[in-house]
Amino acid sequence: MRDGVTSTADLVKSGVSRYTIDTRCRPGGPWLRLLPGVILLTPGLPTRRQRVRAAALYTGPDSLITGVDALHSHGLHPLPLPSRVHVLQRPNQRLNSHDFLLLERTARRPPATTKDDLRLATPARATLDAARREQHPLRLHQLLAAVLRAELTTAAELLEELDAGSKRGASAPRTALRMLTGQ
Repeated sequence: MRDGVTSTADLVKSGVSRYTIDTRCRPGGPWLRLLPGVILLTPGLPTRRQRVRAAALYTGPDSLITGVDALHSHGLHPLPLPSRVHVLQRPNQRLNSHDFLLLERTARRPPATTKDDLRLATPARATLDAARREQHPLRLHQLLAAVLRAELTTAAELLEELDAGSKRGASAPRTALRMLTGQ
């Protein structure tokens, strides 16, 4: 268990009965079911960190946290957080998105990096996954500029990732990146 988040399976393995789990997860109970099979053991609403942990636990070891949450874990903090944790999953994985979870199937998985027991997309991929979903041109520009200023990745790596990945949603990030680099 990390950050007060664990799985139902781990609780059962440690000797907690399913009845006890269900009872403690009832409205007003001390535990909260965050996602199917994932439970928050601390009182109150989950923090962003706990939601990221829950997303990683729910989607399993083959998934990767991406987007702004991955960038935060890579050390970039002044970015506003989106409403949902973005996770890359394998194309044959059939999990469903939930309130705070955005799942994206991908056949072109980036190499994983691990920080604080979280599997993360590379900074270039995480940046572009966030950029493809940013609708506001100024926020898109600020996102790309922040990543380049923090030296998490280079403009060349971002352009290479844009060229290799899906063309869907790539036009605005490509234009913003060219404006930033003067190309």
